Amino acid sequence: MTDEHTLGKSFTLNDGNSIPLVGLGTSRILPNETISVITTAIDIGYRHFDTSEFYKNTTQLGDGLRQVLLSGKVNRDELFITAKLAPCYEAFGDIETSLKEFLTLLQLEYVDLCLLHFPIQFKKGAKKCNDHTKLGEYINGICDHVQLWKEMEDVVGKGLAVSIGVSNYNQEQIQNIRQICKIPPAVLQTECHAFLQVKDLVQFCQDEGIFITAFAPFGSPGLSNYKPCYKECGILKDDVVLDLVRLYDRTPAQILLRHLTQRGIGVIPKSSNAVRLAENINIFDFSLTDDDMEMITKLDKMGRIFSFPL
Repeated sequence: MTDEHTLGKSFTLNDGNSIPLVGLGTSRILPNETISVITTAIDIGYRHFDTSEFYKNTTQLGDGLRQVLLSGKVNRDELFITAKLAPCYEAFGDIETSLKEFLTLLQLEYVDLCLLHFPIQFKKGAKKCNDHTKLGEYINGICDHVQLWKEMEDVVGKGLAVSIGVSNYNQEQIQNIRQICKIPPAVLQTECHAFLQVKDLVQFCQDEGIFITAFAPFGSPGLSNYKPCYKECGILKDDVVLDLVRLYDRTPAQILLRHLTQRGIGVIPKSSNAVRLAENINIFDFSLTDDDMEMITKLDKMGRIFSFPL
């Protein structure tokens, strides 16, 4: 059933910070397009931008954010910046060091949300890898989540991040953090879409007051163009989705995003196209019925696209 809070455009986290339900995922946006995409997205109404140390466009993202701030189109407190730290943590203090380096690239004094990108540890050289690198060769093993979380709490205390959370963590790993934390995780970012609805994980997080943000809400179409080992999952062409497209006169993307937000899940779709950018954020003037939601729920295949050694 649709919850009232999902009909707004933002959600209040467990620490009181407010996160926009729809953000722009910046993975695989070409560096030479990034500044233009950020400017266009701001003009359309985006205020939430998601990035990672692993992305190849962070310098250009910083330039784009700087330009829109200097132009006066938005103030810093109107933006919500999510930064995922690459898990290259080999010594105490690496979290603060990594975040400060990231903030320098973004040309910001703080981020609104800092996430641990993976629950595994990579060697330092992984940050310099390219699309052809086999990341498995850089894995050191599972991180010390307890120690890392204490360092995450420290960056909040130092004003480098407002909220903190995790990405690609499972329920057990989140529980381990919650047992020792002074500041609980505010957000879990995870793969979630119609073919992978992770219902148990979503229910656990919502019961614990942890907000879920879904990456790859469309099943990451086009990913195979960058990495042939990934296969298209076809959510955007599913018959159930297309029936709802005709019923509501919406795009497949809008139907899928509306389904997620009505579950109380935030979304960070990626696009460089101005038309699709506008479509992806304009999903709050219609609602799916309970029957519609149930039809999409039945599409769940537990079909994970991104596999990580968790």
